[in-house]
Amino acid sequence: MQYRTILLNLNDERRVSKLVKTAASLATASNAHIIGLYVMPSALPPPEFIGDASHTWLEAQILFFEDQARRIKLKFEDLVKDSPFTREWRFDESSFKKSVADSVIDHGCAADLIIVGQQPKNGWLNDVPERAVIESGRPVLVVPNEGEFQEFGLDVMIAWKQSKEATRAVFDALPLLQSARHVRLVTLVEDNEYAAPSNQTCTDLAALLLRHGIDIEIEVAAKDDTSIGDSLLEYAKTRHQDMLVMGLYGHSRFREFFLGGASRDVLQHMSIPIFMSH
Repeated sequence: MQYRTILLNLNDERRVSKLVKTAASLATASNAHIIGLYVMPSALPPPEFIGDASHTWLEAQILFFEDQARRIKLKFEDLVKDSPFTREWRFDESSFKKSVADSVIDHGCAADLIIVGQQPKNGWLNDVPERAVIESGRPVLVVPNEGEFQEFGLDVMIAWKQSKEATRAVFDALPLLQSARHVRLVTLVEDNEYAAPSNQTCTDLAALLLRHGIDIEIEVAAKDDTSIGDSLLEYAKTRHQDMLVMGLYGHSRFREFFLGGASRDVLQHMSIPIFMSH
């Protein structure tokens, strides 16, 4: 299995170049098709704006977003013009009455992989990573706001907990794991809360992955004094891992999100790409 269609959300103008380079590295390796997507944010005026002031504000916002979309499209096309993979550009204006996350989810349903940036300080984009993971049914690669990631996924850490989310993440990540130089399956154990996985479960999983050409190292470690999420990131940092694979724990209800503590902390403090499934 390979990722043949990659959806790349490009609403964060500051990060366009680095996000495109990350997606391009994956598309080149798997001969994938990249869809560059810009979504018109919901430009509804503040409630205190009424009458002509409201129309003026709305028109200005729409013009700003249209200009931003044109700039990002030009940058996207310039960055991929000499690339061997196929690509297309999409400007989705339907989100004017929805949200950026809604449109990313809609387009992502017909992609093998969704790539988004880490939560920026931008109210229109803050919920895109977690909602894309939870609601699209597709795996999501979240790229940190800081740093450049054209080369990653050589030394991969899997955050393992015996759950459907973690299991789904492992199997969704198979194409990346098969390309890795070293894969480490890690369970962090916290007193009386997180039981270590059975040796048989890990042995069976290791045997299964080996049949896919992936030789993994199994580790069980004690959590440090920080949260599970921060402990995972610190563990990855000290062992020079360049990608973390994990399940996202949480759900959405009436547009309110309830994320597990590990998921929330990783999304907030990440410094390497995070591959997530739900």
